[in-house]
Amino acid sequence: MKIAGYCRVSSDKQADEGVSLEVQESQIRKYAELYDIELLEIVVDAGESAKNLKRPGMQKIIELMDFGLCDGVLVIKLDRLTRSVKDLCYLLERYFSKDKILISVQERIDTNSAMGRMIMNMVMSISQWEREATSERTKTVLAHKKSNGERIGNIPYGYRVADDGVHIEADEMEQKIIFDVINLRKHGMPFKIICEAMVQNSQFNRQGKPFSISAIHKIAHI
Repeated sequence: MKIAGYCRVSSDKQADEGVSLEVQESQIRKYAELYDIELLEIVVDAGESAKNLKRPGMQKIIELMDFGLCDGVLVIKLDRLTRSVKDLCYLLERYFSKDKILISVQERIDTNSAMGRMIMNMVMSISQWEREATSERTKTVLAHKKSNGERIGNIPYGYRVADDGVHIEADEMEQKIIFDVINLRKHGMPFKIICEAMVQNSQFNRQGKPFSISAIHKIAHI
């Protein structure tokens, strides 16, 4: 039985947190040696997200299984393979529920058994639930801040931070510029001429420099 190892990191931060490619490869080789698994090769995806299966290394793994060149995949953790329940179900139904094996070292999952397949589905479902719950909490917090008039992200042109340092309020000077730009556009004035008019009227951007044509275009569509 020939098994292909698979390693993945999506960022330098992950590498620093103990899931570097070197650590993954080392654990895969140790596991294969311990359980007398013939390791065909170790496929690597560096700097690749697991949000879908469109990764060079992952596509190679799929090709190896499609052409019958390997009998399964060995990873140190399921999230190295995929973070999507949908993609996991696809892999499970097409490969790992039939003649291919998926082994995850840290979760102690081996889809060679029905128990292993059941545990894998449970682990991935919980993982997906945690991400969705976190996303919902973030949206709730942002909506609450927005309803209270609190600042979220960058300050839009025409506004400034209020004295309390939390809320935003209209900036009279920038509001005047917005009014002038929109009014000039209504009268058919080209963006380039508006830029020149801003300079003549001593109206500049937040950095004290003349407005670019693209900046005037954005202001005109506020």
